[in-house]
Amino acid sequence: MGYFGEVELGSAFPPFTTLRESFGFVPNVFRAQTLLPRVIEAEAGLAGAVFWNERALSRIQKEFIALVVAANYGSTYWFTQHHQALVSLGVAELELDQVVKDHHQAHLSRPDAALLDFVLKLAISAPWLAGEDIAELRNHGFADELILEAILVTSLSNFFCTLSTAVGVLPDLQPRPIPRSQRLPPQKRFYGGGMSGPHLRTVELSPATFSPFAFFLERFGLVPGIFLAQTLRPDLIEAEADLVQKVLIPEDILSHVQKECIFLVASAANLNTYCVAAHCEMLRIMGISIGESDQIAVDHQQAEISESDKKLLDFALKLTVRPSEFQCEDLDVLRCHGFSEEQILEAVVATAVNNFFNTLQMGLGTTPDFEARHVFGPLEAHPSASVDRLTERAPADPDAELVARVQQGEVNAFEELVTRHSRRVYRTLMGILANAGEAQDAMQDTFLKAFQHIGEFQGRSKFSTWVVTIASNTALQYVRERRRLESLDEVPSDEDGDFRPRQVRAWVEDPEQLCSQTERRSLVESAMMQLPPKYRIVLMLRDIEQLSGLEVAAALGLGMPAMKARLFRARMMLREALAPHFVSTAKRMGQ
Repeated sequence: MGYFGEVELGSAFPPFTTLRESFGFVPNVFRAQTLLPRVIEAEAGLAGAVFWNERALSRIQKEFIALVVAANYGSTYWFTQHHQALVSLGVAELELDQVVKDHHQAHLSRPDAALLDFVLKLAISAPWLAGEDIAELRNHGFADELILEAILVTSLSNFFCTLSTAVGVLPDLQPRPIPRSQRLPPQKRFYGGGMSGPHLRTVELSPATFSPFAFFLERFGLVPGIFLAQTLRPDLIEAEADLVQKVLIPEDILSHVQKECIFLVASAANLNTYCVAAHCEMLRIMGISIGESDQIAVDHQQAEISESDKKLLDFALKLTVRPSEFQCEDLDVLRCHGFSEEQILEAVVATAVNNFFNTLQMGLGTTPDFEARHVFGPLEAHPSASVDRLTERAPADPDAELVARVQQGEVNAFEELVTRHSRRVYRTLMGILANAGEAQDAMQDTFLKAFQHIGEFQGRSKFSTWVVTIASNTALQYVRERRRLESLDEVPSDEDGDFRPRQVRAWVEDPEQLCSQTERRSLVESAMMQLPPKYRIVLMLRDIEQLSGLEVAAALGLGMPAMKARLFRARMMLREALAPHFVSTAKRMGQ
């Protein structure tokens, strides 16, 4: 049924009874977790409190939120589930498809359209959410109780989408294809790190009478702000506390430290300053220094942790930032490093729980309980964290209009994109392949892939970066198929390796130099072609194509420290190769 083995829990297992009452059956996503019954109990309790307890939003409003979140995530499992639920509630299928394509063109009320605007921003670019977004909902008549519930439904939908992807289950119903979504353009606003609030009003709850707060005080020494911000719904805090107790606290499968590291890496990837600060503090309490936890957040491959734990964090990071690429082979990597089925499943659940709390916190806008730590991982970290959006204002993509025309079916517009970028793509391919014939073939493959997948391009980076990334991946695949060159994916534990520059001499620009500009260019290109491929490509992207360091890191799937180390080494290797040609005649003669 899924990627994990199952055990029999019996028809009387209380969560299954609850799920049958809600769905009419036990969904596959829960059956796939029978190795961890306590987790199913916590998930069913939270789902009941958020989805099935009608306190503020209607069931239809909640299902619409979950539908657009699932469509944005690309989860066929949950899109099918929520689509069927809405049909059973009397919503026409054509209307549902239109809501996903462009809800502003659907027959929704203005408040409901504003609600979906908010939900999509929270799902797509949560770190940029601000008080103005909450104010907009209030202007459309939404009380704080309704806004809180919308945030929770969005957060829980992210949780279940992550979960269903990683447990590999098929839909319980006939799969429903997801219509192409006309997603909202990113709003231009200063990056706030999800800390522009807290946004919602609260009421007083005493630890003396409210047991979840007593639990937090005993376990963590304080009641975290993310829970204090939800006091309008004590039942939800109770369900979340139960989730923490049953997923994070137990030490019988993964250790608490391992789970805190998963939370830290995934929170940094999601650009969540609040959660990074919280998990750094938790690791400090457990004996991990702030410097070590910062390194884990920035680039865990360079941290002083075991190789198996690095693979565990690789796994969590991929599930967080590139879920569409996740596959059963990712579980096999962990199995090969000694992780049991229960440990892998708990890593999946911990990653999903982290995505839930990251989304929830950024919707609430709570400020850190501890010293804020702006330590973020690789560029591909947050799905909306393109290079440009890490600055105050995102410059317009010059290709945006052409891309939009292609996505609307104007095929001829793609020819203009090919014309604009063919030289850059070809240079990139030559830089990796060093073979004109292969580069020509790879260029055709690159643009074919770009055309086939342009409907999935969401403008989270420039089109030029996106197509160069496709070109890089295509060329790397060509190299792998040759089976005679070194791996480009491997990031050595010591990037300095055996290489030590021997001829780092000053390069002097004077009339005695032997090379004309044309000859000089030829020498540089020739020397670059002699470098090992993984160094050639980083030079090509950074120094020739002039991509930013963050863009290069994203294209190569590296953390910034690893990319910088590789670039430095590549430049030293190139400098050494070129040094004999670029020193003055006097120095070459020993004068």
